[in-house]
Order: sequence, then C-alpha cells, then structure tokens
Amino acid sequence: MTDASVVYVLPDKMGGMTNIIANLLQYRRPDGLAYHAVLTHNHLQTDARFGGRLAADTQTLVEYRLPIENLHAVMRRLAQAVPSGPGVLVAGDALDLATASVHDFGRAVVYMLHGDVEYYYDLAEKHDRVVHAFITYSRRMHDELCRRLPHRADTIFHVPYGIPIPATVRRRRSGPLRAIFAGRLEHGQKGVLDLPAIDRRLRDAGIALEWTIAGGGPDEHALKREWAFNPDVRWRGVLSASEVIAAYEHHDLFVLPTRFEGFPVALLEAMGAGLVPIVSDIASGVPEIVASGVNGFRLPVGDVAAFADAIAGLDRDRDALEGLGTAARRSVVEEFDIQHRVAAYQAVYARWRELYRPLAGRRHLQYGSRLDRPWIPNSLVRLVRRAIR
Repeated sequence: MTDASVVYVLPDKMGGMTNIIANLLQYRRPDGLAYHAVLTHNHLQTDARFGGRLAADTQTLVEYRLPIENLHAVMRRLAQAVPSGPGVLVAGDALDLATASVHDFGRAVVYMLHGDVEYYYDLAEKHDRVVHAFITYSRRMHDELCRRLPHRADTIFHVPYGIPIPATVRRRRSGPLRAIFAGRLEHGQKGVLDLPAIDRRLRDAGIALEWTIAGGGPDEHALKREWAFNPDVRWRGVLSASEVIAAYEHHDLFVLPTRFEGFPVALLEAMGAGLVPIVSDIASGVPEIVASGVNGFRLPVGDVAAFADAIAGLDRDRDALEGLGTAARRSVVEEFDIQHRVAAYQAVYARWRELYRPLAGRRHLQYGSRLDRPWIPNSLVRLVRRAIR
C-alpha cells in the first residue's frame, strides 16, 4: 500500500471529456491508489456545467475568470487544490499543463489528448519537457503524435477508452425511422447544419423521419432557423449522460455529420444501445469503431446526399436496419466495455515511479500577456483588464 494517488484535472462542463473520466472513476479497480478530481470552472465561459459528483475519493472545484485574472494567480489556485504526495496528475488542457510547467507536483504528468486537432498536438509539443507520458484514444492520434515527437515514442500510449454497456436496447417498431443527434450544437466541428439539409433531401424523396436533437452550443439558433421547415423536430436541450443514454432506447439511427473527433463518446454509447451509426468517415476514432456496411455507415464528410441515401436505404430495408443495429451493439460489447478498458489506463498510472522526473531547470514556458506575471498582484490585473474591456 502507498500514499500515492491519481489526480484528474478537468473542466466543469458537460461533454465527452467529462464522460470519459467519470467512467474511468466509476469503474476503476482496486490498485492501491487514491483517486481525486479537481474541476475547473471559468465563469466567463458559457458551456453547460457538469455540476455533478464523480466517483472520486475527493472532488474539488477551482473557480476563475480568465482572461480577466492574472494567469499565474489562477495557476497558484489550481496548484493549491492538487493534493500533496506522489503519483499521477492527469491533464487534458492548457491550464492544467501550464500549471504543471510552473509547479512541480512530484507527480508523473500524464497528458490525455482529447481530439485529433492542432490545438491538442500543439499543447503536446509545447509541453514536451513537462509531460511524462501521453495517452491517445485513437490509432490516428497515436501515430500523429509519434510523428511530431519521435523521441517520446516509448511514452506515447494508444489507449482507447470504453463505456458502460447500456442495459436497454432499442426495439424494432413500424412507422417512420427515429433519428437522434446528441452533442455540441456547433457546425465547425460537429457539422450540425448538415442535419436540416439531410432532412430536407429525405422529405423531398417522400421519407419522413422523427428527429431528436440533444445538446446545446453556439450554433443552436442557426440550426433552429435552418430547420424551421420541420416543426416536428424535438429539441431536448442539454441532457445528462444518463438522460441521453435513456433517450437512445427510443431511436433507430445516430446521425453524426462531424468534421473531426478524437474518439467520439456519444457514438459508442449510441451503438451500445443498438442504434445504427450514420457518421462521417473521418481519420480519427470512427474507423476503429464503425465498419461501413457491417455495423453502420461511414460517409464522406459534408456529403449530404450520401447521408440521406444511407438513411433512405435503411428506411426501405428494415431487416438490414435490425442487422446493423445488432452488429453495432455487439462490437461495443466485445471491444469497448469500460470494465475491461479501464485496466489499461490504470496500468499506465501504475508506472508513475519510472515515468516521473523532476522539471529540468527553472526556465518557465511563457503564457498570456505582459500582465500575466507571477509578481503582479491579481487585483491590479483585474482592475486594468476590466477597464480595457
């Protein structure tokens, strides 16, 4: 037994990152380590808050207002919230990594990349000397990070996560197909404005779907405006993870016209409930989950006609719908059950002694502006920035 522990630092907001860590905590196996969660909340952001309790031994909330505050004051606040002692600090964003570059916690810093986008790769490259190990969800992310940081190949781990297998499964029924989108209502990543275009094309072909949209985001108003021609779309708003999974039972298709992902949580959850995925054929994550024509369909990004045609084909052939849905659930049960996947994460954490090394030198990375300096009082920074705004 040891006094070592694992500390997850994550934003206090709804989304895939929170779901992943919530599941890793909920289904962790006894390993002699304590587990702590430090949630961060920026009051100047408008994302829906998680606001719940995680299955951690302790849970702490760090509140701040960036960019109004002095970044170093916020980092000190976050550092104080991290329990003392050895073990692992699991970081996933800029604030976590910036804090670890200034405060040596005596822990192995594990950076969990949450997307196949430049933002996360840039953070990895910038914090190379700070991070002791990297976790990537998809094979594409693993290969890309190894290409960018070839000298770190032995500390870059490809560890797909899993989900709790939904207890309830969709049931066959007659009538219109039921389609659902669950996620952030934002077109740049999720491609949500393709949804009304898909629906319009289907309606023009005489095919009526029952649509449900669960989520919120910056393009919600634009999406509702584009979809005004169909007053029957059900807008559920932001739902908890359990509420979304409960909704899947009453749907047939999970439609995800995304532009990029890491390893989409909602896709796994929907497939685990027996929904047929109609999803963009992106490079990261999706090819490891969906085999087109076997347990769903992978379609060209932004190809509204292809999405509509795939849905129309399933509307005509309900036996094919049932076969694909059964295969979708089976693939998740066999490959992505969290009760099996969690062991791989804990195996990485168990190596904290060999992974950890003290921060080299005292050369700090640069963050923020000239007002973000350790010696400038936070009260003065707030006063100046509020006056500027």
